[in-house]
Amino acid sequence: MLTRARAFSTQALKVVNNVARQQFVITLRTAEAILSYEEKGKVITLIHTDVPAEFQGKGVGKLLGQHAFDYALRQKLDVICKCHFLAKFYQDNIKNYKSLNVKLDLD
Repeated sequence: MLTRARAFSTQALKVVNNVARQQFVITLRTAEAILSYEEKGKVITLIHTDVPAEFQGKGVGKLLGQHAFDYALRQKLDVICKCHFLAKFYQDNIKNYKSLNVKLDLD
């Protein structure tokens, strides 16, 4: 009997801001996808995004990026972006975040 593999959807995923770890986190079955950040005063530095290999290319990283930039908007934070993935996300979605002060620092 053949069964169809269930399609993966990000719609049911929940992003949690773990302030103590300074990470936005999505729990995925037995793993976590994380976006590490550092928040000081009115500046948030987006450091790194890590999505388990089996979930890459399925929108999980984009969901983390959207949550981080939306958080910066709500909190009226300046953004320093050190992550290449998030820099691309920002550039692809710049119209949604044009009121943010964003600096790309991709050394």
